[in-house]
Amino acid sequence: MSDTGSTPNPTPAHIKIIKAQAGNNVIGQQITKENNFHFYLHRSRPTAKFSLPAPPPALVGRQHEVDTLLSWLDPTASHQEEDETSSSVVVSALAGMGGVGKTALVASAGRIAHQREWFCAELFVDLRGYTPGAVPLSADAALDVLLRQMGIAPEEIPAELEERAAFYRSALTELSRNDPRGRPVLVVVDNAQSAEQVRPLLPGPGNHRLVATSRSSLHSLTGAHHIDLDVLTADAAVELVASILKEDDARTRDTEGLRQLAEVCGYLPLALEIVAAQLARTPQLTPARLVQRLKKAASRVDKIHDLSRDASQTRILRAVFDTSLAQLTDDEARVFLLTASSPGPTISTSAAAVLTGLDEDAVEEVLEELVAVHLVQHASEDRWGAHDLLIDYAASHPQPPADRDQALTRLLDYYVTTAHAADTHLKAPPSQEVSNRFARREEALAWLDNEQATLVAAALAAPTLDHTDAAVLLPLLLTKYLDLRRRFGELEQVSRSAQAVAHATDNPNAEAQAWLALGLALVGMRRPEEGGAAFTRARDLFRQTGNTLGEVEALTGLGGARQQARQLDDALEAFTNASNLLGRITDPRSGVPALTGVGLALQSMGRFKEALDALDRAHALLEQTADPYGEAQVLSCRGLTLLGMSRFEHAIKSLTRAQELFQRTGDAHAEAQTWVLLGTALNQANRPKEAIDAFTHARELFQRTEDTQGEAQAWAGLAEALRKTGQTEEAVKAADHVRDLLGQEEGAALGAPELAALGMSQLASGEFTEAVDTLTRARTLFRQTTDARGEAEACAGLGTALIGAGRGEAAAEAFTRAQELFQQAGDIQSEAQAWSGLAAALGQANRPEEALKAVTRAQELFQQIGDTKGEAEAWAGMGLTLLGSGRIIKALKAFVRARQLRRQSQK
Repeated sequence: MSDTGSTPNPTPAHIKIIKAQAGNNVIGQQITKENNFHFYLHRSRPTAKFSLPAPPPALVGRQHEVDTLLSWLDPTASHQEEDETSSSVVVSALAGMGGVGKTALVASAGRIAHQREWFCAELFVDLRGYTPGAVPLSADAALDVLLRQMGIAPEEIPAELEERAAFYRSALTELSRNDPRGRPVLVVVDNAQSAEQVRPLLPGPGNHRLVATSRSSLHSLTGAHHIDLDVLTADAAVELVASILKEDDARTRDTEGLRQLAEVCGYLPLALEIVAAQLARTPQLTPARLVQRLKKAASRVDKIHDLSRDASQTRILRAVFDTSLAQLTDDEARVFLLTASSPGPTISTSAAAVLTGLDEDAVEEVLEELVAVHLVQHASEDRWGAHDLLIDYAASHPQPPADRDQALTRLLDYYVTTAHAADTHLKAPPSQEVSNRFARREEALAWLDNEQATLVAAALAAPTLDHTDAAVLLPLLLTKYLDLRRRFGELEQVSRSAQAVAHATDNPNAEAQAWLALGLALVGMRRPEEGGAAFTRARDLFRQTGNTLGEVEALTGLGGARQQARQLDDALEAFTNASNLLGRITDPRSGVPALTGVGLALQSMGRFKEALDALDRAHALLEQTADPYGEAQVLSCRGLTLLGMSRFEHAIKSLTRAQELFQRTGDAHAEAQTWVLLGTALNQANRPKEAIDAFTHARELFQRTEDTQGEAQAWAGLAEALRKTGQTEEAVKAADHVRDLLGQEEGAALGAPELAALGMSQLASGEFTEAVDTLTRARTLFRQTTDARGEAEACAGLGTALIGAGRGEAAAEAFTRAQELFQQAGDIQSEAQAWSGLAAALGQANRPEEALKAVTRAQELFQQIGDTKGEAEAWAGMGLTLLGSGRIIKALKAFVRARQLRRQSQK
């Protein structure tokens, strides 16, 4: 037989086959071999020519695979591999891990083929390659089974393998020839251990079809079609469990419970069938309760077994997996048990080499073999993983490799060492020496990106593996990276783990670092109160250990938490306390965040000149060292301050440079925030087309960093810019995106900042009634949380929306409240804008004298802070008010003054 697997080897020249036939029946064959003559007479015997196993009642989630297999089985179809007479055999191989449903798929496809009457016989043999407790069937024994199914008497079956295979091919040919329609034969070879078991069973010419299933890939059957069967999708897995329960079973409607059950079963069909049977057996057992049991079990694999007393070993998951392990060499079994039980969803080739003690080429070859037998998955280039249940199987194996503890220690040491090397590239400025393990920062980031999930898992597993150093160091080494990539959930997990271990081992400095990292995570997830508490714990521990630099970092973090909570006085106090400690530290870069924070707090309070002074001090520190990231932070905050002062062109210059630096240092989220500020400045500078580009960049980056609120903010700015360019329909669509992102249908559940952003987007798209409702709710929430700044901004937006809705009196009340709050905060810029809004509202309410007083006050304030553009708009507003009251000459003078100031502001 040829190695191609398409056609058998021709019979050797010294064997002569003479077929004997009576009527339509094969009665025997005459074989002459070395002068020995044998003639086998046919006797009428019962046949089992249609012996495929019954398919499952319903095959779920496999329609594509069934259709593909049927396209290969169809004897009427044209296949490129067949010759011009369409007489060649077509071989199909299905491979997949144990329990994935290979036999069920073939049986289902076979039933359809039977209904379509494609074949004159459908033969089946189980090679028992992976059957628990069974000896695999040899090729000659499998031929014996198939020949008996065709009605051949045992005594007529040749003893030697070659003769038996030739006899088998002849019998298949005669079956097809004797069929009135000349149909071919379908042979299903199930549960093969290797291609060697299958090759002697390949049919000869005659357009026959053979389907083989195996946990091994069978790719050495050259010319065969291949399907690698994976686990089910989540939806199909739920459907499978529900289909096994009775239709009137209420648990079939518990979609969430069934989805969780499917997830803990890894979407593996056999596991799903077993747990579904457990549910059916115990009507009072809920899916959620069964999920709890499986999660709490020492081994999930051991917990998933058929509870029926007569259940076979094929319904016990561990026994099914044991048969796969039994086929491996000792080295292969060791590599599987070590890699599958190592922390993380995947492992790189380099890490696997460290873990196993093999060189990279050797371990890669073993892993490739494990992929071939579906015990390991080649997750991506240079990364390897395993199914969740196989991971559980390996971790709970009763006979683990003798050196597993040492191997895992080596692996954790490797992760700590390499993570430290990568961390030096993230933290160090360009002039500082870094580890040569990575050539540049981008290479270090790429390694961290690839290893992120595995490193987090390793950090969380280290305490249970008694590796105290890794349990503390690995989370701290990942802090900068996880913060940069905004993986705050993972950062919270590893930080809490590190804090617990550091506390238990009496390591206060490490515990302080862990609290610091936890504070970053909590503030990143917009949980400022919890974040503030974590930073306070870090500050206290750093003080106890005399770590001044750590205390500065903790106070800076505390200021950021208070800033996020809109507790501006407390934020300024924390930032100021941090900056007051700068004289006691030697690294000038360490003071930049504290001084930048002072500037940010002052800017938020409307104290713009003081903010610029603080930012100038921060920038002076940067002159002593090359720190592009620190420079970007200072410039971004400076741009925000200049924006508040209506110095738009200066703001654009600072923000453009900040955006370039954030892009260069790889902080996509900070870059996105800077694009938003830049877009706002461009919009205010009457450059809306450029603003559209800026907001578009911001939106794309927020999408990439998975910040929904930031993306909504970008869409809101985009809506305003589009409206300014006259693209009304596009502006409305942009506002719709804001509504979708912030969950307008569940608006009551939104926080005040989200409601404010939504209201402003509605305002930008001209939806004044909706904006009034949303901003009113935002104002109420800000008031309830004593966020005076937020309330002031919501009132100002509300006033504008009320003017748009034609409700001048209500708008005047809103602007009056905004003006009072801005005045209390010392924010002259915003107070002046509120006076301008109040003037417009009073004009609409037909209260011209009061409107003139309001606009005059706005002019005075804008002039006081040197906001020429704001003053110009105030003069224009006065002109409109005077014009409306019939004072035309004075109105014209006001308009002329407004034009002069506009020209002056553009210089």
